Amino acid sequence: MKTKNHFISLVVISLITFVATVLAITPAQAQFLIGSDGLKFDTTDNKQPVQASSIVMVKKSKKKTELRIGRSNISTIPSYEIGWNILSTPDYGLYAGSEVGDFFNIREWKSTQFTVNLLQASASNLSRTLGISAGLGIRANNYRFASNQSIERTTGIVMPYEVGPSEKGRSPKKSKFNVASIHIPVEIFFGNPRKFAFSVGGYVDMVMNSHTKIKYHGGHKDKVHNFPTNFIQAGAVARLTFHHFSVYAAYQPTSIFKTTRGPEVQQWSIGIAL
Repeated sequence: MKTKNHFISLVVISLITFVATVLAITPAQAQFLIGSDGLKFDTTDNKQPVQASSIVMVKKSKKKTELRIGRSNISTIPSYEIGWNILSTPDYGLYAGSEVGDFFNIREWKSTQFTVNLLQASASNLSRTLGISAGLGIRANNYRFASNQSIERTTGIVMPYEVGPSEKGRSPKKSKFNVASIHIPVEIFFGNPRKFAFSVGGYVDMVMNSHTKIKYHGGHKDKVHNFPTNFIQAGAVARLTFHHFSVYAAYQPTSIFKTTRGPEVQQWSIGIAL
């Protein structure tokens, strides 16, 4: 209970310090920015910008804990990730009796996952060998179809169709399905992320947009938005961090599409990060 109360008080003190810092700087003196180094206060008196990662830092030598907010170098949450998506075997029970076939087939090495984490927070012991990291970013999952086909909504249900020539008679070049989300990762790490660390955790993605994209020879593109995907996409992740480089593997048990609105399909992701 003491440890829990201490951590809560640590977070409260950090938030008070952060708010006090914001209020202490008038709009005429500074601008509040979100940059590549986290939260910044850009002053107008030719001084260096002040980073929130250096402002909101609370140390307790007695308890040997440390809390940082910003793009901290003790966090295992990377700034950028690129991965590849591998789908589980889809369940087409919804389509029993129809002739749609196994239509949600993708090319794994052309089905990518891009993530940019804009904000970070971490808490660790002062030796930085055990701690917890959290972040906030954006993520895009791309699923490249294996053949010249795409999907559409028919009476609210995802259905496949074969992609034909464009209005100008151009043949299709590639077809894919995209999902864009707000990404919230949380990881517990063991070891020093500056040298070597192992971390496990999870993430929650809140889907903001989904669309199909068909590209034709000659450059023409067609997009259709708003498919019945699950708003919450959650999964587990394991990561190995070497200095500022890491490799990760993730499993997302949440189905991409809503129940009774599309095939039941989960995904694995593997990738690298900086």
